[in-house]
Order: sequence, then C-alpha cells, then structure tokens
Amino acid sequence: MNQSRMLRRWTLAFALFASGLTPHRVDAQALDLIIRGGRVLDGSGNPAFLADVGIDDGVIVAMGDLGGAAAVRVIDAEGLYVAPGFIDMHSHADGALYDGSSRQRQARNLVAQGITTIVVGPDGRNPTWPITEEVAGYRRGGTAVNVVPMVGHGTVRGIVMGDDYERHATEEEIARMQGLVRQGMEEGAWGLGAGPEYRPGRFSTTEELIALAEVVADFDGFYYSHQRSQSPLPLWLTPSIVDEYTPPPTWPSGWRLTATDGMAETIRIGREAGIRVVGTHIKAKGPRTWGQSAVDVMAIDRARADGVEVYLDQYPYETFGGGSVEVIPRWYYAPVGTDRSGGLDAPLWSRRELMAEREANLRTHLGHPVYGKELVTDIEYVLDLQGGADRHVIVIAPHDESLVGRTLAAVAAENGLTPVEQVIRFALEMGTDELRSGVRFRGLAGSAEDVERYMRQEYTATSTDGGVVEDPGPGRHPRYFGTYPHKIATYVREKGVITLPFFVRSSTGLPAQIIGLDDRGYVRPGQVADLVVFDFDRVQDHATILNPGGHNEGIEFVLVNGRAVVDGGALTGVVPGEVLIR
Repeated sequence: MNQSRMLRRWTLAFALFASGLTPHRVDAQALDLIIRGGRVLDGSGNPAFLADVGIDDGVIVAMGDLGGAAAVRVIDAEGLYVAPGFIDMHSHADGALYDGSSRQRQARNLVAQGITTIVVGPDGRNPTWPITEEVAGYRRGGTAVNVVPMVGHGTVRGIVMGDDYERHATEEEIARMQGLVRQGMEEGAWGLGAGPEYRPGRFSTTEELIALAEVVADFDGFYYSHQRSQSPLPLWLTPSIVDEYTPPPTWPSGWRLTATDGMAETIRIGREAGIRVVGTHIKAKGPRTWGQSAVDVMAIDRARADGVEVYLDQYPYETFGGGSVEVIPRWYYAPVGTDRSGGLDAPLWSRRELMAEREANLRTHLGHPVYGKELVTDIEYVLDLQGGADRHVIVIAPHDESLVGRTLAAVAAENGLTPVEQVIRFALEMGTDELRSGVRFRGLAGSAEDVERYMRQEYTATSTDGGVVEDPGPGRHPRYFGTYPHKIATYVREKGVITLPFFVRSSTGLPAQIIGLDDRGYVRPGQVADLVVFDFDRVQDHATILNPGGHNEGIEFVLVNGRAVVDGGALTGVVPGEVLIR
C-alpha cells in the first residue's frame, strides 16, 4: 500500500471523526468501496445506528451520510448489519496456514462464519520455531485471515528440556525459557499461550509460568491458557491411577486438581505477573462439574475488583473436544501389567504393536480380580465426564450404521445391558485394529446453565477452538464450521441470552482489547476494513453433531483488509490476510 496515500486517508478519517461532520464528498477521487445504508454495530457494545461506511486502501476512511461520495463499488446494505470482522481468540488453524495447500490457506470454513482474525499458538504449541520462521510460513503462501502469533509455553519448554521434561524445571532452565520468550516477543508475538493440562506443560509449576508471563508483561502482552483442569480430574487421569501421582508442591488444595484450581492458577498468574490473563475455551465438563461457572464468575469478579485483568473466551456449545471419543481407557487394550503411570496422554499408548492382542487383553482385564473392578470404575467415570450415557451420541459405527445418531443409554436399554456392559460389548464384538472401541461417540458434557452463564459475562470473548477443515468427517465438532452463526441464531435470536450488540462486542472489540490491537475490532474511521455484513433474521448455522460440515446462511459479505473473502454469500478464495506483528 502506498504509505503517503495511506497517511492522507487516515488524516482525513481522523479529521472527519473528530469533527463529527457528515461529509457529502469525501475526496475528488472515488473510494474503493462504500457499504451503504447498513445498521452499524461498531464493536463497542452500543446499539446499532444507520450509516454508510467508506473504505479506501483497506481502511475505513469515512462514516455517515456518504450519498455524495463516489466509489468503485457500492454494496447495498439496507436492512443488514455491518459489524467488525470476528476475532477468534483460540484457533488451531496455524498448522494449515503455515504450510498448508493453497486451498487450505483460504480458510473457507472460518471466513464463511465471518472470522477475519485468529489468535494462534493455542495450548502452548507453535507450528515451528522461531517466530520469524512461523511468520514467514504464513506469508509465503498467503492467508485468508489475519494471524496473531503467540509464543507457546510448550514449545519453549520442549526446546530447553528436550525429552527430559517430566519434572519441574531448574532455575537455569527457566531462565533459558525466559530468553526464548523474550526473543519471541521481540520478533512480534503478542503474548504467551500455555496448556498446562497437556505435555510437556503439565509438568511445569505455577512459578515457572509466572516467570515467563513476567517477560511478556514487559511488552504489554497477554497470557492465555488451556487451564490445568476443567473437569473433576485432569484429562490424563482416571480414578484407577490417581494414587500414583505426587501432589505438585504449588497446589494448596493438593493433588486432586479440579477446575477450581485451574482458574485459581490463571488468576494467580495475572496477579503476580501483572499481566492480562485469559481462561481459554472455558467450560464445566461433566455433571460432577456442572455449576462450576458460578464459582469461576465469583472468583473472576473478585479478582477484577482487585485490579487483576482476567478474561475468558468460549465456544457456544454443550459438547466439547475436537473429534469423536472412546470410553474405555487405552491401557485396557494393552497387556495386563503395562505401566499406566504416564497417564492417558503418555507416548506409550500410540504404539500400535502394544494393542496387537487388544481383544484378548481386554478380556483378560475383565477377568482380573483387581483390574476388572478398575475397568468398570474407569468406564463409569469417563461416561460421567462426557455427560452420561444418555448424552453419548454414537457418531461412528462402521459395522452397523443404524446405530449412528442413537444414544448409548437407548442402545443399552434395548439390549438389556448397563451402559458399561454395552460399551464393552461394542469393543469385543465390533472392535477392529483401526477402531478398538467398535463405535465412537460425541458426548454432550456441558450444561446449558454453565454455557449461558459464562457467555453473559462482559469479559467473555468468542472463540472456535477449531482450525481449517475441508472435509469434516463424522464426529468432528460443529464449532469448526458454525461457531459465530450458531451464537447469533441460538443465543441472541432464539434464546435471548445476550443481545446482538453484546455478541458483536464479545467477538470483536473485546478480543481486540485483550490482544492489544488498536486498528481492528471496531467500525470507525481509521480502523482497518475487516468487516462482516449479515442478515440478522436469516443468520443460521447448519453444522450439527451428525452433520459437522453444515453450511451457514445470512453471512453476506466478509472483508479482510478491505477485500471480500465472502461476496454475496459466496466464497471468493482470495487470501488478503496479514500477519499482525506486535
């Protein structure tokens, strides 16, 4: 973009905005685009107002009655809403955008929702290191969306500690991690992403995370975390192996780590490092945790009253996890006595040869006087964690497709079995080397009350926890295709949980504030023209548990840096996104 022309446009935009004038002629030269007659929701949470929006060189340069202005193109937005482009606070699209195909870089399932900017590095992982190479990868083939790079805690921990990460880091190792974090921030990252429920981050102490967050605070960055637990036990534990773990010394509540402890750690990091913190893809998983939203909200409100900048982001569904799930823990398909102390996420369980005699091993476990009881206890726990047998929907059943769409509870009752007995029968009678469990489920592990309570908070942003997907396949979470239209259609229009201006702010101005973006997230002169034009009455998602790739309606235009990635409801395939360097 010509910098002198850009400066001229910004100067004009500022003058118009500051004066409050409604121009009838913006410039002797035609603008690139005017969006005329739309109801503008500017991202602040304020009510909509009627205005034309004038765009030139990818920047909003004028708003108001632009009836006398000329433009290369005019979009008639009468009856439609004009909002900032949606900013996804937790995206796994980094891998596809870093080294994916030209089609993957179009991020079609994302832009079709109105997403124009994504925050990557979720759960503490980067697609490569250093940040300069990650940025170069996005730029080499272009991206349809803007990308906000982050430093991954797991990435820097892995670089420093290598394979010897199943322990607390030494002071010298933490100092080396701090150096890498500083390097990443100097190269343009916006903050630190962490996943202390995952390897290698789950072996870290809170002090380690605080030390790294303090480096990010020096750059006015932010910290966001998949927390250590959002369920009765961390994801890598089941009741049969909890006694094999030593309590982390930093946890006052002991080794029985819960969702309450996870949020407490995030708040503590914000308080002690003096940094903005985000509890990302917030949820209360499983009936034993339902109601956790009230505890979290109370804790966050108290912390914010003390001056700690705590935020949340959320995808608006009662089902969690990117893909379909099994129920029987993996070690019951391995030989009896195989070491389970590494947890469900141990690299050991990716070894196919360990499961070579899966059916015989499962039968041996069932007949064992100790392991047989533990097997039942673990299955009962996992079923409850994922919502209960009546909320386990079968989404994959290659040997009996009539089962797809039915619940485990219904099938078990029909066969005169308990849910645990039915799960075991599926594995013994229908299991294969490719699908040990015979069927796979999508569990509805959340409650409507928790989803809605988190959503109503003024500090909760919107996210997908999704990535770029061409063929979703059975079992994929519908959030990959439908998050933002779903939130509008279900929680604004149908249920009235939040208002439309509130939704727009949670998806635009609020995430821009959290990240620290000052040129996106609002519809104002001087802002970059990342915009969504939609028909509120028609917006509807069609991505469901059984049809996760369903299309969206009502998203008419999506602009990224002033160029249309969705035009008249159709995807254009252009890649005008930019890597946003802090």
